[in-house]
Amino acid sequence: MIRLFHKPKPDQVLVQRDVAELGSIEDGWIWVDISQEALSTAVSWCKRFGFHELAIEDVVEPTKFPKVDDYGGYLFAVLHALSARDHRIDTVELHAFVGERYLLTVSHDPVPAVDWAVERGLATPAESEGGPDRMLARIAEGQSRRYLPVIDELEVRLDDLEERSIQGDPSVLPEILALRRDVAALRRVVGPQREVLSTLRTHSSGLISDRARLRFADVHDHYGSLVESLDAARTVLQAVLEAYRSTQAERANEAMKVLTVFAAILLPLSLIAGIFGMNFIEMPWLRSSQGFWVVLSVMGVITIGEWIYFARRGFVGRFALGRLPRRVGSGLAHLATAPVRAVGDLVDLVAGKDE
Repeated sequence: MIRLFHKPKPDQVLVQRDVAELGSIEDGWIWVDISQEALSTAVSWCKRFGFHELAIEDVVEPTKFPKVDDYGGYLFAVLHALSARDHRIDTVELHAFVGERYLLTVSHDPVPAVDWAVERGLATPAESEGGPDRMLARIAEGQSRRYLPVIDELEVRLDDLEERSIQGDPSVLPEILALRRDVAALRRVVGPQREVLSTLRTHSSGLISDRARLRFADVHDHYGSLVESLDAARTVLQAVLEAYRSTQAERANEAMKVLTVFAAILLPLSLIAGIFGMNFIEMPWLRSSQGFWVVLSVMGVITIGEWIYFARRGFVGRFALGRLPRRVGSGLAHLATAPVRAVGDLVDLVAGKDE
């Protein structure tokens, strides 16, 4: 899609014109926006304006980081706009050529900030006031506004992940890793973009007016806040990950503690059973009618003694003897009323069939 916009006079709104009328426009300044077009189309338009080959190569080849270059008669800037794809955070490149009386923007994907600037410029003269430099500053401002909901949602997700990590939710780990990748991707873009805006706000080129520098400075401060928020989010994510790992380690330690206690209790019992299970002819209590019960009583005493020892050391929970009669009584009452409940359920079933 190729769109042509014309700003005839300062007190007039931005006017959308047909691309074929480009050669007949003599007053004001123009803005050509090329979006979702073939690379050959973008290259032909760049050559039509007489841009440098290195700048054209940057339009064709993806640029990992934002940047700004001064070619004397025009400025070439690469800005990254926020884009959400498949519930993942991503960025799209916006290539902008700023001249004295023209602005050319090229993007391979839709850039919401461009549409935002177009809608405001077509509606109000003040939103397209100034030259191409101030329009580029408005586009940069629109890009920064796109990050606000993302940062707010990021804070909400961090709070949720923090609570779930303390609870040891296993689904937290992949979410943390995915969010860390998104935050790192944003940080790699937002940081250099802040440097680009710093260059634009302090650039001595006559193509940038003082009003545009003020707007670039305001957007630069906004990106500074975004960088701080992303750095804080990265720190919180690391803390959440450590909290999750600590919770899992604590649970594993509790499980190992319980298994160790049971193994320690069963060890002497297994030893006694192994000794009396040896196939010798003469053994103590082997022919005694009370031998089995004596050995079983000894094993019971050992089990109770070890349990009390581990309970006092805090390895296992203590058995509350005071609650035993109440629990046994409630269990017996539940068992005694089971036939009555069964008859009641049968009566309800028969009554339901009759209805």
